[in-house]
Amino acid sequence: MNSQDKNWENLFGYITTEGGAWHGIWTVYSLDKEVLNSFKAVRKFQANQEKTLITQTNKYSYSDGTELEKTWQIEKQICSQPDGVIYPTFLSMRAVSFGEGKSAWVSKKLEAGKKFATELFFRYQDWRTSVAIIYAESGDLERITIVSEHLNSFANRPAKAEIQKLSGKWSGQKEYMNSDLQISASVENQELVLEPTQPKNKTISLPDDITVNVPEKVKIGEEFEIVSGKLVRKNEYKRLTAKYDNLGAFAMLISEVFRLQEQ
Repeated sequence: MNSQDKNWENLFGYITTEGGAWHGIWTVYSLDKEVLNSFKAVRKFQANQEKTLITQTNKYSYSDGTELEKTWQIEKQICSQPDGVIYPTFLSMRAVSFGEGKSAWVSKKLEAGKKFATELFFRYQDWRTSVAIIYAESGDLERITIVSEHLNSFANRPAKAEIQKLSGKWSGQKEYMNSDLQISASVENQELVLEPTQPKNKTISLPDDITVNVPEKVKIGEEFEIVSGKLVRKNEYKRLTAKYDNLGAFAMLISEVFRLQEQ
């Protein structure tokens, strides 16, 4: 299987003809961690028999009682490209995946005067969290949206605090995906550092055991990387890094999975 087909399978291989829906709470934060907005949404996916056509329907429910529904179709023959999957309504972005829920939706390139965004996904069993980092037309970091989802139903789960530090000895595995979807063999990563990009990036700890390491401003002419990690269970921490070159082009996605070692 070539890289292009493998990326499609990693993104949509779990979807059936009956479909499945991610029920989530979307929370929008300012850079000072102020909650700007919060609402419910359901992202439903359904495949045809051959899994070559994916229908996605997003239904948003806001606190004032209004609802909004959007539907689009993702056709493999058209949307699966050598640099990722194109969503019909977001032609400047690509969906890429290592499989096992380690996925990202990335802007293909930073362009002057246009918004820029990256969404990083972390899945554990029937739970999924995504972290969307959005930059304004000026290149300044504008907001961060956390989407906490459960498969096929809304589920009550106690809110978790911010991560202050992770004690103990952690070790993990690291994988690299280039912009042409080629994935390297995994290598051992012996050290877990919650602030891997400091002092270049700003580190923001958010509720639900999420850490974000991001530049406060992105601009063409400088390489940059957008990083987020989540403690998906008490002994497992997942992190994704989207790297961009000095021309503002997406260059690489890095996946790291750390586990706490028994003493």
